[in-house]
Amino acid sequence: MDITRHFVRVGDREVHYRRAGSGPPFVLFHVSPQTGAFVLPQLMPLADSYTLIALDAPGYGESTPLIQKAPMMADYADAVIETLDALGIKEAPLYGSHTGANIAVEVARRAPDRVTALVIDGLSLSTPEIAQDRTDHYAPSFTPTADGAHLAWAWQHTRDQLIFWPWYEAHKATRVHGGMKDASFLHDVVHAKMNAADYWLGYRAAFSHDSRDALYQLTVDTFFVTVGADEHTAIERSLHNLPANISFVDTTEANQLEAIRTVLSKVKAGEPVGPAQDPAPRQKTYSTYVSCDGGQRMVRRGGANTGQPLVFLHGGMRTSALLAQPVKAMAVDRPVLAIDIAGNGDSDPLSSAGASLEMFAEDIRAVLDICGVTDFNLYGESSGATLALEVARQAGDSVGRLILNQSELPDAALRKDLVAHAAPPIEARWDGTHFLTAWHMLRDAALFWPWYACTKAGVRDIEPEIEPVALQAHLLAWLKGGLTYGDYMRAAYNTDSANLFKETKKAALVVATSGDTLERHAENAVSLMQNATLVKSDYQRAPISAMVDFLNS
Repeated sequence: MDITRHFVRVGDREVHYRRAGSGPPFVLFHVSPQTGAFVLPQLMPLADSYTLIALDAPGYGESTPLIQKAPMMADYADAVIETLDALGIKEAPLYGSHTGANIAVEVARRAPDRVTALVIDGLSLSTPEIAQDRTDHYAPSFTPTADGAHLAWAWQHTRDQLIFWPWYEAHKATRVHGGMKDASFLHDVVHAKMNAADYWLGYRAAFSHDSRDALYQLTVDTFFVTVGADEHTAIERSLHNLPANISFVDTTEANQLEAIRTVLSKVKAGEPVGPAQDPAPRQKTYSTYVSCDGGQRMVRRGGANTGQPLVFLHGGMRTSALLAQPVKAMAVDRPVLAIDIAGNGDSDPLSSAGASLEMFAEDIRAVLDICGVTDFNLYGESSGATLALEVARQAGDSVGRLILNQSELPDAALRKDLVAHAAPPIEARWDGTHFLTAWHMLRDAALFWPWYACTKAGVRDIEPEIEPVALQAHLLAWLKGGLTYGDYMRAAYNTDSANLFKETKKAALVVATSGDTLERHAENAVSLMQNATLVKSDYQRAPISAMVDFLNS
């Protein structure tokens, strides 16, 4: 059974969630600083009877943060209630783990008519003294540094969270007697931690939450199904005279899922959930998914209601999120769509391994067709410029004008070298060093072309965009694509882009950065084209005014 991803708009916020199954809803809340991607798979067998809805908490995953600088658990709970309204869920059982359990408890306390039952797997219970200690030490902030040392810190912090409780008291007495998770799991947690708006906010809300008082106020049926030997199992021993509606389910890790199924069979189910609804179009840029080729593609769209749409195609080791500046600027007077290329960012890979550039272009056209976009202009950046030319070749008169930024025009020998070396696999390693590898790949890509050669001839004599915070955002966006990011780059470099430049008769604006080693590529491209104008900029970003004038001419 498939897991699909969706957005729902809640006021000015976007809430990202995953769903699976059909029937009455069962709403799931994840541990901090994770996302719904972590909690849903372990409960997937229940999708044969329920529609599982796994929300990304505000500020985590792809959900917009709350406006409060230091949200309390009540703020998170109110946000959940608003989300249930937006999803059309009038009532449902809730499942929460650790921080997610605190959110679920608070939702049930504030809106008992919306919750038919609570299923709790670990709940943060703290005295004021412990809460203060956890707040002070458990989730320290970190700042990206030029040498990438913050990546090693995040990895070690995540490992220690699995070895000691609390992690910052590394002693025999605080040892958690369990094995270490595999490198892939650690990678996902570290990525989620760094990708969160402020990863520590959920922790601090949970530590300060008076969950003991909340439990005694609950009126809905509540079942604790915690297994293991962490501090959360001590709840049964530490709480007395709990209301009759709260019970503890004796279970083991192997039997926990069936215990949850049994609990759900005893409580009222909500009304069956209808199909997921796409967010209504609006001028402000918003996120949505399009289903095609057996997967989903992320599309960021918005802009004015009139005018010919401008479609943005990002380059290799990038995503549409990194085009936010030109997308926002160009959305003022025209519709815009920025697509995560298949296998990059939040888009699933193509179903065919070793796909050609033609197949990537066909996929883009399928996405645009589903979005109802039939006549459009194209913006492409680096590999995206090559892809834009192929889309234009296939789409014919449907494409109006082209904006090609940082075009790459390697000869046959260099194309072969790029295919072999430009997109090495990024695989999670037990010590987390793959994060540092990726960090320096991106840093060198801002300094040399090709990035892996680092030769004198390849020096990019431009203002390098290597500020650590910006580079961190680039890293996190890129690594969402995982092992599949390189398929797109290899497809582009396997293509003789010179022929595409020669063949196009479209009016094109070719943008180059003065002093960049790619400047000569742009000059050569213009010499091959029949109707192209070259514009040079002092920065790698395409000049907005030149783009507007070109499209309006």
